[in-house]
Amino acid sequence: MRFGAFLVPASAAKHDELKKEKYPGANPTYYQRTLNEHARIIKQLEELGFDFVAFSEHHFHLEGLEISNNPIMLDTWAAGFTKRIRLGQMATVLSARNPILVAEDLAMLDHFSEGRMFAGFARGYQSRHVTTIGQKYGAVATFATDPDYAANDARNRELFQEAYDVIKGLLNNTTFSYKGKHWQVPPDNINWDHPKTKLLAPDMVEGDILKKIGIAPNTLQDPSTIEVMVPFTLSPNTMRWSAQEGAWPIVFSPIDEIIRGCLDAYHSEAVKRDPNIKWGQNVGHFRDIVVADTDEEAFNIGKDALGYIWTGWHDHFGFNEALRRPGEEGPVPNTYASMVDRGFAIAGSVDTVARKLEKAIKDYGIEMMVPWMGVGPGPVDKLLRSNELLVEKVLPLIGIKLEQRKPTFRKELREPTWRDRPL
Repeated sequence: MRFGAFLVPASAAKHDELKKEKYPGANPTYYQRTLNEHARIIKQLEELGFDFVAFSEHHFHLEGLEISNNPIMLDTWAAGFTKRIRLGQMATVLSARNPILVAEDLAMLDHFSEGRMFAGFARGYQSRHVTTIGQKYGAVATFATDPDYAANDARNRELFQEAYDVIKGLLNNTTFSYKGKHWQVPPDNINWDHPKTKLLAPDMVEGDILKKIGIAPNTLQDPSTIEVMVPFTLSPNTMRWSAQEGAWPIVFSPIDEIIRGCLDAYHSEAVKRDPNIKWGQNVGHFRDIVVADTDEEAFNIGKDALGYIWTGWHDHFGFNEALRRPGEEGPVPNTYASMVDRGFAIAGSVDTVARKLEKAIKDYGIEMMVPWMGVGPGPVDKLLRSNELLVEKVLPLIGIKLEQRKPTFRKELREPTWRDRPL
């Protein structure tokens, strides 16, 4: 089984600092502090055997509860002090991004990290980010409580699909062209008459007109083996799309009926690609996991960590809808106790967490668990110990051994990777 951590680098301003200080996200003291705390967590997770860490993309977070505006750059930062753990995004928001630049950045990350990159793509739910960054594309956010959800969701999905198609085409081909509603790669009638192109990359041109482009470098990994992840979803449509693409969707909800609906949707489509795939396979599950000596201690750690971030920030974007039970009306309680009671937060002693994890793994055939770690306002030393207890006490108790995925390089690679050479 694989575990991979989702990290949203909140400023490491603690609760009393966040109450009294304006614009904490712009304070360099807090960002340097959070880089240190996240580096400590990431290095520990590599040593414990986690398969990956992943970062999100959101912009303009002067409030300080998310400072994660470039997940690929954060992955590159983490690559510099790690050697085995894989590095990805959950996720790059494609509806507001230039997909050509995203493809180039992913390929460079893959080389810097010596094949540890995976790609994660999302459609974007924060309006100030998506609409501002994506203004040239007419991008709009999509979120559960939007009164214009249907129209905005359709627009967002259209932009996402074209960007995804461009990235996929560039990573899987030496040269590539694309004609869509929003993107033409390359645009028509670009004159390019350089003799070296005609000699060394002749497929790019016809006569003196540019017909295709390619990214250089392309990925170190064989592109057919690069994992794509699609966080964090409740949507059967997204589950089916992920199955069509062979991607790993990450299910957001802990509610049994929602999980089963998502797994049904994925499996019904996935069997068309692989008749032998089992129900529950190739799907990740999103949780908060906190382990301590007692249930009460774990609850208090979680409340001060992700519980603080979720209830003070993410509830505004409809995150509590992921906790809504079938037929339930009115607002879902915006408390950490609700997150625990409804199963998103698995917080407790070793025995408590083992019992709850074992049941979830058995019920849904879980192959991948993605804990969201509330580093930043949370107490980092206690979160480090929680991770240690999870891997060294909880998982052995339920017979789980952690796995780490190994990269498959392109066949063209003939020499050692850069870090395996003398520096």
